[in-house]
Amino acid sequence: MKNRRAMGWKLAVCVLMFAAGTVLSGPAKAEIKNKLNSETTPQTQKAISKKQVTQWIKQQGARKANYYFEGLTFIEVQLDEDKELEVIAGIDGGVHLGHFFVFDRTKAGTYKLIAEKDWKVEALHPGLAVETDSRVLYETVERTGGTGIDVKYAHLWYVKDGKWVEAWKGVLKERNAMITGAHSLVAGSYQVIDDTLFSWQTLTRLEDDDETVKGERETTLQVFQFDGTRFVEKQ
Repeated sequence: MKNRRAMGWKLAVCVLMFAAGTVLSGPAKAEIKNKLNSETTPQTQKAISKKQVTQWIKQQGARKANYYFEGLTFIEVQLDEDKELEVIAGIDGGVHLGHFFVFDRTKAGTYKLIAEKDWKVEALHPGLAVETDSRVLYETVERTGGTGIDVKYAHLWYVKDGKWVEAWKGVLKERNAMITGAHSLVAGSYQVIDDTLFSWQTLTRLEDDDETVKGERETTLQVFQFDGTRFVEKQ
């Protein structure tokens, strides 16, 4: 275990030097790939329709019928340890507008809304899964912002015992062009090794042409420890 931890810390340093993305071992990748590819509906579970998902959102969503249902899409995917598929749904309402939902199938065969977020997501399918010593976490990328601001966040989350839990949120990109003379770009990434998450962001100050760099780039690092439920920043 000591050798494993030591190798992990060395790998983290290498990743920070080369600004690499999140990496998983071969066995972990295979296990997660099998889970995420399990999107075929079991023979005992009927296919879900867009009309059904729309009705669930109307009945259980915070806004009831006040959604842009023309932008609704959904997928069925295996996210937890039971045999039933969960449903991830999203509504694309514009450049920075959207909604994200997760429904869990109950033992009675109904679907319960366990997560609702005002997120415009890059993709419904969890694009990246990372593994701690005790959890498989899924990544959803949210895009948000407004006039002169464009931000991308990575959210790591999982489903356990019918509950949706967000374990961590971090910046992947933040472009700020709101104020003349104060344009900037933040590029971020993260790496999970065992139960430790390393997150770093590089700040680049820009001229108002959004291309010319002002001064030196600044990189900061945060370290988080998984406490069995969420990643908590280490002081």
